[in-house]
Amino acid sequence: MYTLSLALLLIFGITQQAVEAEEICFDDVGCFADDPCHIPGFPPRSPDIINTRFLLFTRTNWDDYQELNLHDVEGLRASNFDPKRKTKMFVHGWWAYGLDPEELERKDAFLEMEDANVILVDWERGAAEPRYGVAHQNTRVVGRQIGQLARFLNLETGMYFRDVHLIGSSLGAHAAGYAGQYQPGFGRISGLDPAGPYFRDDGFDFRDNGPDCRLDPTDAIFVDVIHTDANDITGLGQMLPLGHQDFYPNGGRKQTGCNLIDLFSGCSHSRAWKLFTESILSTCSFTAYPCESWAQFVAGNCGDCGTRGCPVMGYRADENTEVKGKFYLHTNGDSPYCMD
Repeated sequence: MYTLSLALLLIFGITQQAVEAEEICFDDVGCFADDPCHIPGFPPRSPDIINTRFLLFTRTNWDDYQELNLHDVEGLRASNFDPKRKTKMFVHGWWAYGLDPEELERKDAFLEMEDANVILVDWERGAAEPRYGVAHQNTRVVGRQIGQLARFLNLETGMYFRDVHLIGSSLGAHAAGYAGQYQPGFGRISGLDPAGPYFRDDGFDFRDNGPDCRLDPTDAIFVDVIHTDANDITGLGQMLPLGHQDFYPNGGRKQTGCNLIDLFSGCSHSRAWKLFTESILSTCSFTAYPCESWAQFVAGNCGDCGTRGCPVMGYRADENTEVKGKFYLHTNGDSPYCMD
């Protein structure tokens, strides 16, 4: 998934000449203005080009997806979608696709754990952009499409927005954020190492990157984030807290078991989804401790959960939503990653 190096990202994305672009509008999803979230020279592709698909899996059709299409009421009624179940939507990142093995692995884990509607959001054409800046802007379109699907499901089946949990990896985390901004009320968004380039203040960004332009705590009732590849220059993620609970396993910058050879392979970046997937079925808890910094944590100054208790990173993070802030923990370098 992340075999493209950061060097290629720089060549095909950040180093493109910046030119101003006018507002661009599409019939289905509306307009995208030349606002702070816009990257000069990188207008988003049209919905027809991005070709976002919504692939439904349930315990009844575990291995054979049913495609949900906006406005296709008959197709929805003929599907196995059940509004009485919780709904999980997975949103992949750059150069990935909806039926990527990692997405299927997480889908299987969720279906084993609970009887849910699992929807894989496939925006492969929009994600397979050689210029990262275009894929970055395509997340704005995908986010609105996710929001529109949720409205469709709410209108036609009575599904509650609070029963929707979006899980986004890398660029997909910010697409989930745009979805929550477009349609308020989602119960939860989990950001798995949300993408850093163009979303963080690292000297390469052309505009400010405020909350409206990235995943932030206002995008859902509860937002939890796992940071695993947040090196300021080489990292594909970011250190900036983006949720109600931000988890920094092994400090959040480089993961145990990932060496210099893995620097540009995405080893640390992909660790976030591996940790989250393991947390779904594992009997071991990824207990994380409140702390101001990794240095303070490794110095042994943050071993107290306090009166509100410690949160658990991953699937069960929403079991303790009262505690908020930054949380640190150690993990193993190989699976099983949990050390608790």
